[in-house]
Amino acid sequence: MFHAFYISYKITLHNDLIREGKIINQNKLFNKATRYAVAYNKILKMIRDGLYPEGSKLPSEPLLAEQLGISRSTLRQALGLLQEDGIIEAKKGLGNFVRKTLNEDNVGIERMGNPFYKCCEDEIDQVDIEMKIEVSSEHVERIFDRKTSIVLAIYRYFKQDGVVKGSCFTHLATDFDHIKSIDLNNENEVLEFLENKIYDYGLSSMLEIRMVQATEIIKEANKGNVSKYYQMIIERISDKNGNMIAYNKYYIPFERAVFKVFRNN
Repeated sequence: MFHAFYISYKITLHNDLIREGKIINQNKLFNKATRYAVAYNKILKMIRDGLYPEGSKLPSEPLLAEQLGISRSTLRQALGLLQEDGIIEAKKGLGNFVRKTLNEDNVGIERMGNPFYKCCEDEIDQVDIEMKIEVSSEHVERIFDRKTSIVLAIYRYFKQDGVVKGSCFTHLATDFDHIKSIDLNNENEVLEFLENKIYDYGLSSMLEIRMVQATEIIKEANKGNVSKYYQMIIERISDKNGNMIAYNKYYIPFERAVFKVFRNN
């Protein structure tokens, strides 16, 4: 009875709409939807075929719309989907560019390694470092869950073409064995340890991800960024004895952060 009533109601409503001239032409809506889907596929094929290789710029919107034989509004829908899928990126005032594919071996926060490079969409070509020795405090001892006399307080600034794209603040313990092999007066050695060697020495790490509002301290460390929100990645790295040796807080502008995790059965 319920189904019969429902169908009857639908038919009556449909007929009433026809009489009132309010019926929607579904074919037009369907065609409109498929046009930008077709445009999406055409652009994707041109990229995959090498017509527009990684890092290259797509033609201007008027030219690309003309080439595809579609309206600019339809093109913008297709480009928007390509941006959402991480295939292209729009650079303000410059146009649309084909994104460079990340190395699958270097992606996945389930694997130990510097999470900044795994989660930031920008290609970093320079890392600047500032560091100082600090006397341990109650806050530091709470972080490391033990008493330690001194720690290194280190800022890293991740840059692309000289522009800061994100930052990291590190508390590095000085009471573990491997620290003796590092010249703490040599910034390059300290940087190499933080970026690479610590992941060979450390046995495990734990990541905690939060979205935070840009404070004055975050803005100061990320000059040039106008993002109001940042993805903060807290990384705790422990040695084979279970003792934490480094506490990192990475900051990535919210709009440039992406997180990937590879899972297998």
